[in-house]
Amino acid sequence: MNSKNAILFETIVRGDTKELIKASELRRKIMHGLSYENNMYDECVSYLELLNSFMKPNTLSKKPVLFSWNNTSSSCWQYEKLHILSLLSHWAHEKAVSLDTKEAKPWFKKCVEHELEALRCLNRYRWKDTEISILPMMQERYHIAKAFIYASDYYYNMYAFKESMAPIKKSYQMLEIASRVWNKLEYTNLAEREALLLRQMAIAEKEDNCGERVALMKKAIDLCSNDEILKDYNLWKQQNDSVYYQKEETSQTISLLSLEDSFQVLSNIVKPN
Repeated sequence: MNSKNAILFETIVRGDTKELIKASELRRKIMHGLSYENNMYDECVSYLELLNSFMKPNTLSKKPVLFSWNNTSSSCWQYEKLHILSLLSHWAHEKAVSLDTKEAKPWFKKCVEHELEALRCLNRYRWKDTEISILPMMQERYHIAKAFIYASDYYYNMYAFKESMAPIKKSYQMLEIASRVWNKLEYTNLAEREALLLRQMAIAEKEDNCGERVALMKKAIDLCSNDEILKDYNLWKQQNDSVYYQKEETSQTISLLSLEDSFQVLSNIVKPN
């Protein structure tokens, strides 16, 4: 995202001059941060608070405003808010992946919260200029998919903290449905998370169901052959070939989530602790 047009709110909106100048300066800092790929999450939070205060119905304008992002422009304040919310989710995610699992959890939650707020913002739109109406930013499905991706990372972070079936299953399911909702985002982790889920399914099998374990791990290796998956496959393959002599087959499948179930997952993430 980038914007070359400075916004001077003190020349556009009637109100507290000090607050208006502060908003102009915060926006300038955010744009500067974008240019240098700096994380400006805190500045974005402060700017959004001021932006919300300017967007009240009783706010008087001195002149029209034009918000420009990525060579597209709109005079709608919701357009500005959508982009700021998108930046907040992006920068919250950037912070999350840089932290250990315990510290990262609230940041992944913030990612989901910001995308849900973006959906609410989009629903408050009163008109959409022809120039911007086809942009991904203006599509509900785009923001839904992003929320699902962040939810997937939220549960993967739980899995990274302590490996078990439930979080990696939820992580895979949320990423899988995101890929169906909006397929133009990045889903490079989908195969690995499915493989890790298959591994957990194999671990959950009884020890004497070795053929089933090997069959599940064969599926996992086809998706991702990392060290832990190869180690478990080789162990169970050796056990089955030398002790159990079972047919290597499985009828197990991975259940997928509906949209309704997926939104319930989002609600569970953002609900107060």
